[in-house]
Amino acid sequence: MKSSSIFFKLAIAFLVIILPLSILSLLINSSSSRTVKSQIEQSLEYRIHTFVTGIDADFRRIMRLRNELLSDSDLQVLSFSRNQLTNFEYSRAVLRIQEKLRLLQASSLYLEDISVYLPRIQRNISSRGFVPPPTEGEVQSLKRSTLASPIVYWNDQYLIGGFYPESYGIENNDLDHFLLLKMTLSQELLRQSLEELYETDLGGSMLLQADKEWRIASGQPAAIEQIAHSDSSKAVLASMDDSDYGNVNVKIGGTSYKVIFEKSAVLNTNIIAFLPEREILNPLQKYRYLFWTIMLTSIFIVILFSYWIYRIIHQPIRRIVRAFFKLEQGNLKVTLKHNHNDEFGYLYEQFNAMSRKLQELVHEVYEEKIRSQRSELKQLQSQINPHFLYNSYFVLHRVAQMHDVDTVIRLTRHLGEYFRYITRNGLDDISLAQEYRHTKSYIEIQTMRYSRRIKTVCAELPEECRDIPVPKLILQPILENAYEHGLKDKASDGIVNISIALKDHVVYLSVEDNGEDLKDEHLLQLNSELQQGMNLETTGMLNVHRRLQLKYGKPYGLAVDRSPLGGLRVVYAIPIIKETHHVQASDH
Repeated sequence: MKSSSIFFKLAIAFLVIILPLSILSLLINSSSSRTVKSQIEQSLEYRIHTFVTGIDADFRRIMRLRNELLSDSDLQVLSFSRNQLTNFEYSRAVLRIQEKLRLLQASSLYLEDISVYLPRIQRNISSRGFVPPPTEGEVQSLKRSTLASPIVYWNDQYLIGGFYPESYGIENNDLDHFLLLKMTLSQELLRQSLEELYETDLGGSMLLQADKEWRIASGQPAAIEQIAHSDSSKAVLASMDDSDYGNVNVKIGGTSYKVIFEKSAVLNTNIIAFLPEREILNPLQKYRYLFWTIMLTSIFIVILFSYWIYRIIHQPIRRIVRAFFKLEQGNLKVTLKHNHNDEFGYLYEQFNAMSRKLQELVHEVYEEKIRSQRSELKQLQSQINPHFLYNSYFVLHRVAQMHDVDTVIRLTRHLGEYFRYITRNGLDDISLAQEYRHTKSYIEIQTMRYSRRIKTVCAELPEECRDIPVPKLILQPILENAYEHGLKDKASDGIVNISIALKDHVVYLSVEDNGEDLKDEHLLQLNSELQQGMNLETTGMLNVHRRLQLKYGKPYGLAVDRSPLGGLRVVYAIPIIKETHHVQASDH
């Protein structure tokens, strides 16, 4: 089917991409299974090694602080010189000792309590306060705590002992000890630390004393018991006797376990973690099943996705192609509708905006052409304007009768320049300097006509504005409006002022008068007509305003307001641009 050709092409393209990748992924999955298994084992070994390193560092620090505490000066004073201390000194010494015991307890995560027994004064000071003296069985158990194997088990407690003076392995129960230190370890915190070594409920870990005298375990009780004592785990025990770290595979109760261990040199214990091998392999098997599920699902999704792409991409593209074809045929009113807020919705909106803009541009081109034709017509009419021509010749006649040769020369020169400028029919832009020079000629002629009642002040054109390209005849119509309408009833003291200001690369040229007949209603009407583009006289304000906006854009053109002089002020906004290659040569 022709309409479905893209659908089949998309489906085949996706399958050609996916199938080789799927086969390659299957090979990689098989190859990586062994690597993943090895990495899981290495990860467990690394966790055990990190745990051993951390616990060794912690207990090494505990043993160092233990030795420092046994030689503490306050304990020595209380033990040997109690009778020489006042009650206040005795209390202060006890408080200092308690503070040191608390600090020592807080320095380790695993210490639950620390106490010091002073046999000579029969006092037992603890980090928790005063406690009863140790029993004989407890003392005998603490004597088994040595630097090589510091932790001993007694009465469901894990203890670290210390004496002053140290016996250093001398078995003499009659040795006179002045200090007896007892550190009680937190079984719960040790078990919580061991739980971090395995990540499944079927695994476990434990601290096993080298001589199998005690253990702290977490995890499966049955597996722990068999690994610690069962004949079936002799390989584990033998490996721990022969090496400081390693891993072995054992089968206990029909289940194969991976057992990883490492010895702690500080505690004389083995840290052991074990996991059922199926727990290591099961995730890989799940991933394999998941892989096949994903691959089959992907093929199904590819087919749906191809059809979906055909619906949401190909069909909208076909609609926009047809719209462009209609646009090529000259149908500028074609529009597109899209019911979804997606990229095609944005594209359709831009197409509609483009279509509207084309209509506006065509309208503006036609309008500009019509305005240009009308402007040329007005120029031709102004060439034979009898009113301006007769008045100019009457002024020339009066001056000639007065034998004012200089004025005659100046007036005839300005008239010649004026008529030569307006009779040129070229449509190219001119420079602002040329337009300004023509305006000055017009002002000179009008000044001679209205010399008794109107005074014209014209600012000098800044150098940076001279080459700005502007449409032809944009100043004279506004000046003519000021002379003929703004000041027509002004018997004397009439003023027309032309000023120039520069700001932010824009030339603001103002033409204002001091006429007295401008009404607020008329000013509002002028503003409304400029903003809405109403049909003023073609060579008047709207003509100039529209031509400036067509050339420079909407922000530019004319604006009107009331002048501080009292009459109308017209402000030109013209951007400072240099396009001398579009500007006609200066008239000479």
